[in-house]
Amino acid sequence: MFPFPCPLEPPETARLRAEVRRQLLCAWPALAHSPICRLEPAALAEMLRLYDELFFDGLFARRLPQLCVVGTPRMTRCAGKFCARVLADGTTDVQIRMSTDFLFRLHEGPFSVNGIDACDALEAFQLVFEHELCHAAEWALYGACSAHRSTFRALSQGLFQHRTCTHALPTRAQEAAALGIGVGAHVSFPFEGRTLRGIVSRVGKTASVMVPSPVGAWHDKRGRRYVKYTVPLGLLTPQRRG
Repeated sequence: MFPFPCPLEPPETARLRAEVRRQLLCAWPALAHSPICRLEPAALAEMLRLYDELFFDGLFARRLPQLCVVGTPRMTRCAGKFCARVLADGTTDVQIRMSTDFLFRLHEGPFSVNGIDACDALEAFQLVFEHELCHAAEWALYGACSAHRSTFRALSQGLFQHRTCTHALPTRAQEAAALGIGVGAHVSFPFEGRTLRGIVSRVGKTASVMVPSPVGAWHDKRGRRYVKYTVPLGLLTPQRRG
């Protein structure tokens, strides 16, 4: 079915995954630390090369040589994403985007990713990357992605022994909610020597807080007006109502 060995026996998957890890740590020893504080673009390129060589028998080098891996701090809701788009000139832009926002916040494991317990941040990152590689392999083979259907499952389960398609890595919103800061929460924060109070409308790396003001540019269904502030999460204090 595939131009590379699939399925693999679980011990072989574990051996190859460990070999990727070994070679990455030989070149970038700091990746062994949790949390990881820095991720070199060259490390991402090497991780792709190693997985392609060890698991896919060079599929990406042959059929999808334009595939690249980028680390981005802007993804705060998903840990990884495969993106493919056909450009106006007919060429295809394909990327695997990996969230450094997730990676740099992972402290002590284990972490549950794709139904597997990862011992540390690097292994969690590998498991997320493997999930995106399955999407990329579908694209390389068939020019489409099946959104976690039969072909994807054959790859994720057969190559990598993944048992689910989800992770339990904490999002920014979940971490904030544990502190009482979520959408709809009443909060206060310092601003230019004053303390302002408002309602949280969005949570990511920062929070959007709607502060009541008669001259605000934003309004709700009742016509009440607000000024929107973008506030670092660490400056917010939850407020009890009533």
